[in-house]
Amino acid sequence: MNHFFSLTFVGIYSAAIIQLSFLVFSDVLDDGVLTYVAVGIGLLAAPVLRLYQKWRHDKSANFIIEYDSGSTPFHHELLNLPAIVVFTTFGSMGFIAITNHKFSSDEVIHKEFRVTGVGQQRVRYDIFEYVRISDGISETSYSLGTDTRNPYKVGDQLKVKLRAGLWGYDIVDEINKKH
Repeated sequence: MNHFFSLTFVGIYSAAIIQLSFLVFSDVLDDGVLTYVAVGIGLLAAPVLRLYQKWRHDKSANFIIEYDSGSTPFHHELLNLPAIVVFTTFGSMGFIAITNHKFSSDEVIHKEFRVTGVGQQRVRYDIFEYVRISDGISETSYSLGTDTRNPYKVGDQLKVKLRAGLWGYDIVDEINKKH
């Protein structure tokens, strides 16, 4: 039964990472690098945070404080490692995504891309239309939102407006069909 919980957690965690990655990095030409970095930071930060939490808990055991019998105050309850992994991973993904967009360059460049795929991604209860675009070097899935009209087909030539993000990867601002 213990393995079932572990496998279920890994499956749900992986699905959540895929969906969150699509939502926050779907306009970044990074080939998934920022997602890998964010997950790596989250997985490395979780044990460090857990050890710090245990150290603070053990340190506070030197003080005598009376509480109601059978109850533990919130600041003495330890979070379990899977919860810490989820919080640190989602937090690092949010931090990287926000800083990448907030501190991006104001300089706009235009490049030509080609549509390599068209599809839909389900995130919770919504379905997002997306196009896979490539310039021959990098590729990304650009989300078109929940609008069900997708004007792009595989092979379409696009003119894409890009800005350089803080972490060195271009952010797609706007895509238009090349006439």
